[in-house]
Parts: sequence; structure tokens; C-alpha cells
Amino acid sequence: MNKLIIKNIQDTETFKSIQKNWDQLLADSPTKSVFLTWEWLYSWWKVNGNNKELWLITAWRGDEIVGIAPLMRETRKKFGLSLHAIVNLGTPQNDVGGFLFNPKDVDVPHSLFNYLDQNKDKWDIVELNEFASNGPEHNLLENLSLNNRLLWREEKNSHYFITLENNWEKFSERLARKFRYNLRRALRLAEEIGKVEIEHFSGNTATWEAFQTVIEINRHANYPRLYNSPSEQMLIKELIEQTTSGQSWLDIYILSVNNKPVAYEYGFVYEKRFEDWRSGFDTRFPTNVSIGKVLAMQVVQKCIQENYNEIDFLRGDESYKQEWMPSERSFSNIRLFNNGRIFAVFAYWWLQKIKPALKKGRLNINEKKDKIRDENNANP
Repeated sequence: MNKLIIKNIQDTETFKSIQKNWDQLLADSPTKSVFLTWEWLYSWWKVNGNNKELWLITAWRGDEIVGIAPLMRETRKKFGLSLHAIVNLGTPQNDVGGFLFNPKDVDVPHSLFNYLDQNKDKWDIVELNEFASNGPEHNLLENLSLNNRLLWREEKNSHYFITLENNWEKFSERLARKFRYNLRRALRLAEEIGKVEIEHFSGNTATWEAFQTVIEINRHANYPRLYNSPSEQMLIKELIEQTTSGQSWLDIYILSVNNKPVAYEYGFVYEKRFEDWRSGFDTRFPTNVSIGKVLAMQVVQKCIQENYNEIDFLRGDESYKQEWMPSERSFSNIRLFNNGRIFAVFAYWWLQKIKPALKKGRLNINEKKDKIRDENNANP
């Protein structure tokens, strides 16, 4: 077996040239998600890569890429300090993180992590977000921190998902009776206003023209400025352009009532799994109608019709997800501090954890002083 060679790819042209190798490697990787595809990460980098340094740590055997750690380096300001952080490529917009490698090739992830350890002079903190808590990367990184006495911090969170049946009636049997009633009631109230229709755009039909309807609905949604950002629009345009050059993962749903678009939901389809990224609705719609429930029900029904196996709600613990009686997967946000850069620990740990406690202590002292002063004023 050829010796492993580690290369840090830092230019966009080489990034572009390894798409085919990337796709083959992702197919064998322990974590699979659209957020780890070449299309997503390359599009994100083209739009958001300014003032950042590409760090695609790749493992090679001869001419074959056998491992990729899709990372980038950025400079962060924390309490007046400038810190160099190695983070997932796509941060903060990617909902799933991970490295690409065949789990049977145990030397590869070790070599990728060793490269980080051997280049500690180039970073103050490694921050890996939304990595599977039971994934091999998690265990290796934890061992790396223990063996090298690096300070390790971890926050766990759940990603909720629902598996789909072959028809809506069978799927809905698992839902609580009250929730099923609320879904039917919301649909009935919406139908009293006008005809309820949902359009599904995917593959070649997921065009920029279709997405402009999303933007128009969002002008009157809860976060109207979301798509005012040129970078947000450019990212979607880049993803849509992948339709003509290769695989398109974008999946858009538009809900109309009485021929007027009133709500949207979109995300990505990967291996027959809908990764539900964003949604919104026109807040001018009558408040007695739970249009969000109508939209969600219609999307689930469409996904069943398309023979999708699963809807992944991705990160976030919003209460509406629980209504669908989901299963959950555990993910971790991990921070690894360079033990030679004490100011990084100071900025992330002391100032964020200890300083608020000291502030709270000072407030308690001041409250006691105010109470004593009030008592003295009441009893001259």
C-alpha cells in the first residue's frame, strides 16, 4: 500500500478540479449530507471566501485522494484579540459537518488530524460544528486533545428527522390525535379562503425564476431582510447553476392559496432524504389559519409522493418539529484550544464563562447595597 501524502489545497482552481474525486470519496464516507458535497461547498466558497483562507487538507495515495478535511482559516476578533480559527468550510451556514474518508481506511483520519496538530503554529482554535457525536472524527479529535493535553470543549445538540411511509394515511397514524386534528382544521380554514395548491421545483425546474417567488414571499415574512443580502442570493444562484453542470440538490416548495403564493419551504435532496433548510410565510395571511401547518403537511405529502425516505429537520430545537414525533441524532460543536496560545483560552473561556459570573456577583453586591440604603432611608 502506497504511503499517505498530506496536501493542503489552498487555491480555488485546484478545489474546482477535484470534483470527481470528491464525489467518489463522499459516497464511501461515514457522514453523508448535501452540506458535504462538492457542489455546496464550492458554491459557498466562491460567494463567501473573501478574507478567509482555504484549508482543504487532503490525503493522497499516489494519484488518488483518499481523504478530505474541508476546512478554512479565518481571523476572529474576541474582546480586542485577533485569533486564527480553523473551522468547517461553509461555517456558519452548513448544518452538517464531517470529513470525507472510507471508514475502513483507518490511517486516513489519523493523518488528517495529525496535520492539524503538526501545524499548531498556524491556529489558536479549531472549531468543528455539527459533527456526528458518534462519528469517528469525534473520537479521534477527543483522543488528539487528550494525548496532546489540549483544552477541549463540546456542546451537544439534536437533529430531528422523520422517516416516511409509502402513503400519507399510514404515516399520519403515528401522529398525535390532536395534531392530526389541527392539521385538518388548518387546511379546512385555508380552503375556505381559496384553492390550496403546492408546487414542487427540483432538478432542472429549480430555477432562479422559481426562487424569486421565495424572495417575494419573504418580503412579508418574519425575517424580510434575509434575501436582501447579495451573498444570500448569489449562493442560491451558484447552487442553481450546478443544474446545468452536474447534480442539483435544490428542492423548493411553494404553497399558494386562492392562486396567491403565501408560503415557501426549501432545502436539498440527497440520497432520497429531504434536508429541510429554510421556510417562511406571508405574515399578512389571516392569523386564524395556521398556514405553517398547512405548508408542512403539504411538503410531507409531496415528499411521500416523490418516494423520499426521510425528512431531516437539521439543526435547531424549534417546538414545531416535536409535533411530528421525530427521531433524533446527536451532533456536537467542538472547540479545541492550542495549548501554546493561552490568550485563545482567555478569550473563549475566561471572558465568556468567568466574566459573566463576576458581573453577576457584582450585581448581587450592588443589590444588597441598594437594599441596605433603602432600609436606612426608611428608618432615619
